[in-house]
Amino acid sequence: MNLEKFTDRAKGFLQAAQTVAIRLNHQRISPAHLLKALLDDEQGMAAQLIQRAGGNPGVAITEVDNALAKVPAVSGDGAQQTPGLDNDAVRALDSAEQLAEKAGDSFVPVQRLLQALALAVLGIIGWGLHLNGWYYLGLVGAAGTAVYQYRLCRGRDRDMCLKAFINNTWFGACVFAGLVFSYRLN
Repeated sequence: MNLEKFTDRAKGFLQAAQTVAIRLNHQRISPAHLLKALLDDEQGMAAQLIQRAGGNPGVAITEVDNALAKVPAVSGDGAQQTPGLDNDAVRALDSAEQLAEKAGDSFVPVQRLLQALALAVLGIIGWGLHLNGWYYLGLVGAAGTAVYQYRLCRGRDRDMCLKAFINNTWFGACVFAGLVFSYRLN
């Protein structure tokens, strides 16, 4: 993972996640800290995406706050150290970089962070439910559809963007198929 490949805006979110961790006296920066930084953004990109998808950003903020409240706070000398990225956050950032490379980007925009966090959360859910490799194969397929959709939209052609929007159902279909195969072939 090369942080120099991240856009200034994406780096800003990483710094904001670090600030959240420092404010809460956490030793490590997790995907939950990144999500908190994205949800607290003044421009409201993540919150608007949740709202446009029919969700309630307030619920997402509350759930992220609840998850962060469960992380043990550090006191004493350990509280003075700068928090580092935990393994899940490194995986999510690496995934964002890989998605950007596959889409032909030379830099990692915030949209790739959001996609990588979504895939990371789905992966954590699969791990928690003890799902097998079929589920993770579905996540790989979902990542592939995300790259395909981005490539369709790169030129900002209206018809191609509509095609990408219509293709978005395949992202969910890949996750669903992985879930079904994981349970049926277990």
